[in-house]
Amino acid sequence: MSRPDPGPSAPPPPGTVVAYTDGACSGNPGPGAWAYRLEWPDGGLEEAAGADPATTNNREELKAVREALRAVRRRIGNDPSWRIVVRTDSLGAVNWLTRRWKRHANLDLFPGIDPLVDARVAFEHVRGHAGNPGNERVDRLAVNAVRELTGG
Repeated sequence: MSRPDPGPSAPPPPGTVVAYTDGACSGNPGPGAWAYRLEWPDGGLEEAAGADPATTNNREELKAVREALRAVRRRIGNDPSWRIVVRTDSLGAVNWLTRRWKRHANLDLFPGIDPLVDARVAFEHVRGHAGNPGNERVDRLAVNAVRELTGG
């Protein structure tokens, strides 16, 4: 019997927004979607998702991070006192965006993401489909966006 993965155990420090991100694809390639959930330190939540009729899972994972960071920046701008924790189940997104892995695909996305990843941003990998509430929520948002796109 597996226990739910609660995610990182330490609460984020004050002035930290937590961004859960996920991508989903029905077929790979195929119709897909990205989703994010922002958890603000004041208890506020912000969620969004978008879909694409022809994409890959890795593209949607990266787009989820991009859209989450854009939404954070709309609210906090360049305020250096903020910290942003991106929690994702995509090892690819973590490793490509921290440059641990060489980038071979989706090269058109990185110019829109790289400027958003600065010293305030930290990436945390969470296990997918393991009961982490934030990760489970963005998974549902992305899957639902694919269903809405495909009429399924």
